[in-house]
Amino acid sequence: MKVYLVRHGETNENAAGIVQGWLDSPLNEKGVEQARFAADGFNENIEAIYSSDLQCASRTAREFVLKYGDVPYAEDSRLRERNFGKAAGTHRDEHDWEQFWSLSDTVTIEGAETLDDFTKRVKSFLGDLSKETYNKVLVVAHGGVLNRVEAILDPSHTHVPHKNASIIEIDI
Repeated sequence: MKVYLVRHGETNENAAGIVQGWLDSPLNEKGVEQARFAADGFNENIEAIYSSDLQCASRTAREFVLKYGDVPYAEDSRLRERNFGKAAGTHRDEHDWEQFWSLSDTVTIEGAETLDDFTKRVKSFLGDLSKETYNKVLVVAHGGVLNRVEAILDPSHTHVPHKNASIIEIDI
C-alpha cells in the first residue's frame, strides 16, 4: 500500500516555537493557505483519508476531503503528536529535545508520553491500516508522527524536520 503522509499546516504555536503535543491548536491563516496549496497540488488517486483528531490536522485534511469528496474519511487519535506533558505550551528552547527523543522507556518531561508508548500507538494505527484493502491512502498528522512512521519502517532513520503541509510517500 502506498501511503502519503502530510504534516498539518502552520499554527501560531509553530511559528512562535511553542511546544504543542496534544494542544488543540487551530491553523493560522498561513496554515490554511498551506493546506489548500498542498491539496491543490496533490493529484494521486487515493482511496481513503485519515487524520489526527487534533484540529490543525483535521483542518488540513479538510482541504483534501473537499477535493476527494467521494473517498472515506476518518479521524484517529492514534495519529496525534507525542504527548509532551508539562512542556505543552512552553517554548521549545526550554527543553533538551535530543535527550527527550532518544529515551525510549523514560521521559525527561513530567507527564510526557514515553517514546515506547508513542511508538506503540503509531504502530497500532499502521497495523490496522495494513489490514485495509486500499492501494493508496492519505494520512494527515504531525511532524513527530511522520518521523515515528519513518523510524518504524526503517530503524536507521534519523529525525528529519518536515515542513508544514509537506507530503512524503511511503510503502507499507
